Amino acid sequence: MSNEDDPRLAKAVLFFAPEYWGEVTRFAKLCSGTYSLSKRDARALAGVSAHFEKAQIFKSLAEELRPTLDIDREELNRQGFTPANHARKLAAVVEAFAVELYSAADCTAQVLRATLGPSTRGFKASTSFLFTDYGKIFGLPEPIVNALSAADWYLPLRYLRDELTHRDTGHCNLQDDTGLVSYMHTGMSKNDKPLIYEDIFTTMDGNLNAVNEFLGRVFHFLVSTLSDNPIQQFCGITKGRMLMRSIVPTEPLSFNSGTCLSHRWFEQPENPDCPFAENCGAYLRAKAMVA
Repeated sequence: MSNEDDPRLAKAVLFFAPEYWGEVTRFAKLCSGTYSLSKRDARALAGVSAHFEKAQIFKSLAEELRPTLDIDREELNRQGFTPANHARKLAAVVEAFAVELYSAADCTAQVLRATLGPSTRGFKASTSFLFTDYGKIFGLPEPIVNALSAADWYLPLRYLRDELTHRDTGHCNLQDDTGLVSYMHTGMSKNDKPLIYEDIFTTMDGNLNAVNEFLGRVFHFLVSTLSDNPIQQFCGITKGRMLMRSIVPTEPLSFNSGTCLSHRWFEQPENPDCPFAENCGAYLRAKAMVA
């Protein structure tokens, strides 16, 4: 049986869908014709999305664990004591959320150093310096300065990340009177008192939205710096074979953008065809060029 007849192979999988790309994804997919990132910087770019997505997963897990606090409450009411296992699990997930969210910002700082650093002066290899002393970086573009100046979430999030690295797990508690879930860590302080977030889920929502907005602003600007050098894009897979197209990053992008690079082989009768070809502008454009 040939690969094309293998039922385990999908008839087609589409990967080129720029209508659904966010700013981080758009830059990651299109930057190769403009920036030559080192392996370390390329990993940081991939890490922006990876860490942010993990933060979203941990937030979702926290929501799933929230009802289990009732079990701890029932144990306390029934026997006068509870090991609060579910509260500790929730606290651990909350802390993992904070660490991943900070890591997304940390990776973003590294990407900014890799892309804008050469055209500036004073751009140190320090995430903290970027967020707190960006005014000392000469030549930093105004949209980036504006995004950094609005990042009032950064210092509280950095404090959490720094402290949690070497501390034990904090504690979550379901408030009887309000139904809110608080988070407390006696090993950390805020205004000379133990660190307490009275409504940790609202805090998580706020931080997630703020970091998401920051990433959008930063990478929207970075997308605007891309050159019009054509680049190759992985378009999709048909029966286990890759489809490619060439696109210009500065042009408005849609499913029909660019020029198909795979039409010569999938037009051959012995090869699987591309199920997208009939309605694909990239394919029609390639055919017109050889007509």
